[in-house]
This record gives sequence, C-alpha cells and structure tokens, in this order.
Amino acid sequence: MTKSELDPSPSSVEHFDSLVLIVGLSGAGKSTASKAFSDFGFYTIDNLPVDLMPEFVKLSRSNKEKFTRSCILLDVISSEKRDELLALLNAFDKASEEYNLIFLDCANDVVVRRYSETRRPHPGFDVERDKTLTETINRERTRLAPLKERAHYTINTSTLNVHDLKRKLKETIDSFLEDGTVPIRVNFVSFGFKHGLPLDCDLVVDVRFLKNPYFIDSLKEKTGLDKEVQDFVLSSETAQEFLKNYKQLLDFLIPHYIFEGKAYLNIGIGCTGGQHRSVSLAIALSKLFEGEGRYVSVSHRDMNR
Repeated sequence: MTKSELDPSPSSVEHFDSLVLIVGLSGAGKSTASKAFSDFGFYTIDNLPVDLMPEFVKLSRSNKEKFTRSCILLDVISSEKRDELLALLNAFDKASEEYNLIFLDCANDVVVRRYSETRRPHPGFDVERDKTLTETINRERTRLAPLKERAHYTINTSTLNVHDLKRKLKETIDSFLEDGTVPIRVNFVSFGFKHGLPLDCDLVVDVRFLKNPYFIDSLKEKTGLDKEVQDFVLSSETAQEFLKNYKQLLDFLIPHYIFEGKAYLNIGIGCTGGQHRSVSLAIALSKLFEGEGRYVSVSHRDMNR
C-alpha cells in the first residue's frame, strides 16, 4: 500500500507534523539517514523496538512541541518483528495516523564491501547456517520484502556516499513536509578587521569601501545601533547598491547550501573597528531576509571594544 492509497478520515489525530520511520537492509545506510534527520531538526530515536512504538505515539501526543517532527530507526531484525511492524502499520492506517515509511535498499556486493571496510559483523549473520555474507543479505532481503512493498519512499544507496544520501533525504523531506523546507539559521555577525577574522564564519565581506562615520565628530562615539549612524552609512547610493547586489548573491547561495545539508550559515560583515559600518550593514541585511522562511539573527562581536 502506498501513501496515495491511504484514506485519512476526518477523525485523524494530527499530532505529528511529520513522523518518519526508517527501515531497510543492514549496511544500506540507516544510521547515516538517522543522523541526517537529526541534522534536519527531527527528534530521532535509533533502534527502537517495534513493540515500543505505541508507547512513543502516546508520549508524542502529550508533548507535541518536542515530537512534532520525529524520525525513528526501527529495530527489525527477525521475521517476528517484521510482522509486528506490519501489524502496527495496519493499525496506523486504520486510525489515519500520518507517517512516512522510508526503506533503504542496497546491492549485495556493496553491502559486502561496506561490512568488509568497517570490519563490523552483520547483525543477521548466522554462523551455523550461513556460509557467506551474501546468504545472510539475501535472507534479510526476503524477510524485509513486505516492508519494501509497503514503503512510501525507497532509496537505493548503492551508488550514494554519505553526502549524496543526505541530499536525497532532503529531497524526500521536501516532498512531504507541509512547508516544503528544512529551516536554516542565517546569522549576520559584524566585526572589526583590526581585531582579526571571526573563526566560525562561512562567508566574509569587507565593507571598508563605505564612508567611515568614525571621522564625523558627532558620530564617532556612537555605534551602528544608533539611527544617526545607520542613516549616514546607508544613505549613500554605494551602500544601497551593495545591499541589493549582496542580497541577490545570498538568494542564489542559500538554497544551494540548504541542498548540501547546511543547517546554519554565519556571515561576517567587517569594517575597521567593528562599531559603525559593519554593525549598520549587518542589521540592514538581517532585515532584508526577515520573513522569508529562514531563522535570521544578527550579532556584533566588536561593537563594545
């Protein structure tokens, strides 16, 4: 059954913005996927026993803020646990619970190579009956086939590295989240070059090409937080042209950073002392990005030096 075949009833309990369940072959990247969802802002649980899922659903209803976006990597090793999960999914469907089942698949030879490289034992290997790891993988593949058929999304990770898988999961999230986005934090930090570059900036721009309020007696002792300084800095055609062009650049860059899985972007705005021009520009840029589906903030490293 696919998600499109479900028939949610009006009595559906909408306690999740999104509940993601991850299953799949051992060695296909389930742990990597769980970590990726954590980076995307989901509350994640690894290797949750299937029989504890109903308890988690009850808990989520009593703490909606914490569990509104949840991702669970389910422990499905034995056939019994598979059958328990299938029964639970049937119950979810009857109750019109909203969830997204992601199945991670992978070619046998790739799984064998991954276990060889990590030197970790396959959790399903039976030393008494398995002559090779391929036999173990085939048995697990057969056992999980009903879950693969039931999955809303199937991702074959055979040719994907860690970053490729994260991008693929991001695309999958975009297809079922209501707002279609995973939020990113954009922070503008003002600083002074004479105090050194910030160590944690992803991008740095130098605004020392603008006229310096420091040389105006009435503005020297003020900062970019003061309206008089902001008016002086931002009133020039050069400053307005900079704001327009730099916003266009960031509008181009930010979606690509999000696609690469970046959760936060720290942008340094530097002038000589970090008190006038950089502060004014950091504030102006933060205002330009407010209300565009991003978390926007501004900080001033050197303003009070």
